[in-house]
Amino acid sequence: MSGFRDSFTKDDTKENLLGYDDTASLYFTITVLTCVALPWTFDVISSLLFPAQAKLQKRFPKKSSSGCTFHYCKTSAMTDKVDDARMRAKRWTRGSALWCFTKVVVLTSIWIGIVSTVVYLRTSGEKKEINRFDPFVILEVHAEASPIQIKRAYRKLSLVYHPDKNPDDPLAASRFIQISKAYAALTDEVAKRNWEKYGNPDGPQNTKVGIGLPRFLLEKDNTLYILVSFFLVIIVIVPMTFICYYNRTKNFAANGVLIETLQFLGFYILEASRTKAGPELLAACAESRNIPTRPTDNEQIKLLGGHVIEHKKRTFTLPVVAKNQYLIWAHMQRRHNLMSPELKSDCDTLLRHSMKVTQAMIEIACMREWFACAQAMIDFRRCLIQAIDIRSSHLLQIPHINEEYVRQCATERSKVSTLAEFLATDAEQRKRLLYGMTPDQLLDVEAFCAHVAEVDLQATLCIEDESEIVVNDVATVNVRLERKHLRPEEAMGPAHAPHFPEPKYEEWWFFLVEEEDKKRIVHFERILDTSRVLEQQLRFQVTRSGKNSLVLHAVCDSYAGLDKRVELNFEALAEEQHKRELPIHEEDMDLDGTPTLFQQWMGDLNYGDESEEEEDLDEDAKAAPKPPKSPAGRPPVGDKAERRSPSGGREEARRKDAGEGDGDSSSASDGDDSSEGDEK
Repeated sequence: MSGFRDSFTKDDTKENLLGYDDTASLYFTITVLTCVALPWTFDVISSLLFPAQAKLQKRFPKKSSSGCTFHYCKTSAMTDKVDDARMRAKRWTRGSALWCFTKVVVLTSIWIGIVSTVVYLRTSGEKKEINRFDPFVILEVHAEASPIQIKRAYRKLSLVYHPDKNPDDPLAASRFIQISKAYAALTDEVAKRNWEKYGNPDGPQNTKVGIGLPRFLLEKDNTLYILVSFFLVIIVIVPMTFICYYNRTKNFAANGVLIETLQFLGFYILEASRTKAGPELLAACAESRNIPTRPTDNEQIKLLGGHVIEHKKRTFTLPVVAKNQYLIWAHMQRRHNLMSPELKSDCDTLLRHSMKVTQAMIEIACMREWFACAQAMIDFRRCLIQAIDIRSSHLLQIPHINEEYVRQCATERSKVSTLAEFLATDAEQRKRLLYGMTPDQLLDVEAFCAHVAEVDLQATLCIEDESEIVVNDVATVNVRLERKHLRPEEAMGPAHAPHFPEPKYEEWWFFLVEEEDKKRIVHFERILDTSRVLEQQLRFQVTRSGKNSLVLHAVCDSYAGLDKRVELNFEALAEEQHKRELPIHEEDMDLDGTPTLFQQWMGDLNYGDESEEEEDLDEDAKAAPKPPKSPAGRPPVGDKAERRSPSGGREEARRKDAGEGDGDSSSASDGDDSSEGDEK
């Protein structure tokens, strides 16, 4: 910030000619670099002392956004998965080490620059304070100089720095302004008093805040370089940044899925699409086709031959689609031990993309009101998360349970075949069902049951502020879902999914379905809340009178067998059967008779025109000759004059004229009859 810019002049039009102070630019640079270096240093030190802490907090947070503590699954598989994620996050890779080294080098360079600048300002022999207005220094005379010496110095410097002699040098113009003000401060009494009292020949000044920039920005020799740099940044770098960002994001929809994938799914998803079509749709989407292929993939895929069963005949024959589809079926049938490390990496990439792609599948089915299709896509999503086949038992989601234990549970007297039935049993009964498991395995089963518990679903239907349901009303379904196994201050942690590469939190889908109309979806909501109690309102318009039957389906996307349903039956009246009376408040009735501000303004604006019009009509009426009267002493029917009320209204006069007109017409008709009789 220049000293003379903020202290020497009041004329804002001359500020563009003032130069800059190098000292102020140094202080400004130190301030900016310190603001950048301090938080960056804290971040680098924390990343070195606690490596991957931020990444782990993002993947496995301790608390939810509402402040509740997450309830994590305590099974050995999930515990090992979290520990392995922590170890891999703390492990230094070549890329992470190079990035950390780059940050340390840049940060060290910034601190070296800050310290060296501070030392330079403190130890330099030159005066490094921001310049103040000193007329003697500006005129290059001593404080005891006589008026003749001051005038001589002024003339000498004026000839050197006059703008006419330096037309292309803005620093010379600013220097000339300094010289003029310094001479005025030493010769003019008013300017001298202002300088002595306020430190400025122009008197007291307002405080201004500016950016301290280096002096070389206004030097004539650097003008071309500065302009080239400016246009390079404004015309090349900034537009290219936005263009690159746009090119990266233009191919993605709002939900993070490629637009090409949405178009593909929108074409191939039909009302008859079911769970077995999911693997091929996922394998053929754009995200999956972008996974690179290797020459060795064909040989490694052949090793899986005979161990993987495809439940649907292939539609697409593209090699990359066939490979991806084979990997998805192998994952759902838990053939991970037969995969090579390369195929396992490709399978994990497919599963990472699968959450967004399957969400798009569900949303497409919901927008087309296909409940069976949407439910099938959620089933496919659960198969991917839990790594179970589409025809496998839901009990395989429980740790350490295989096909043998599934048959064992089905042959018992209780005949447990679903996950909900298994969770409803007590610990002793589960121990009898899983006879042959080790104590550690039974502990994992109990930890799973403590993490995945039954939920309670309640729903009520009503019309807000109304007691009757009428056609075209907007009905509201109040839904309440409670996870009873959680404490009030707890939230649901990641689902038990040891074969899924990423932490997966529960999502619930609420569907309001008309069972009679081919299971048409009336309304749907996707719930991401992980708290103990979920509350949601579903609104829809009543379109049919008589008895109506709706079913509320609560579908979990992470576990198969936990879905709930509630039937909602109600009777709607036709609009002719029940007419709603909208109550009007007394104050609202008073407001109806009060003109609005616009009406008041327009009325005042037109009042003068109406009064002038009335005066003109009165003058015309007086100047016009009186019409001949009829025998009844009334003017003829066609010559009725228009009468106006004092307020400019015509309704009352029209009503009177209408009455008089009826009388005239009757008298005229009588007269005609009498004349016809005389002629006869």
